[in-house]
Amino acid sequence: MSDLPNVKQKLGEMELQLMESEQFLYGTTEQWDHGTASKRTDMQPLLGAVKLSVVNKAIEVVDLAMRVVGARSLSNSNPLQRYYRDVRAGLHNPPMDDMTIIKLADTSLKDLND
Repeated sequence: MSDLPNVKQKLGEMELQLMESEQFLYGTTEQWDHGTASKRTDMQPLLGAVKLSVVNKAIEVVDLAMRVVGARSLSNSNPLQRYYRDVRAGLHNPPMDDMTIIKLADTSLKDLND
């Protein structure tokens, strides 16, 4: 099954999403670890963006995995059904996506005006 082109396509897409999330998350963590208290306060839009991006990419990865596995992915004995539920829980924890996007827009507009 792993030799099928459509399966390889989905696996490659999943790997890309995971790589992007890892780099964004760990890069932001490094900035936090090396930042001053003032710098950390200024990172609020970035922290929201990381949460938004990583959660949404996790949802996409689980969705792609479920498409590969098919209907069996919804079986109680399959861990994918739990992953699906768990990653979607991130959507319901602050900051919410719409507020994060508005904060990023506000930050962008502030930077243009400075």
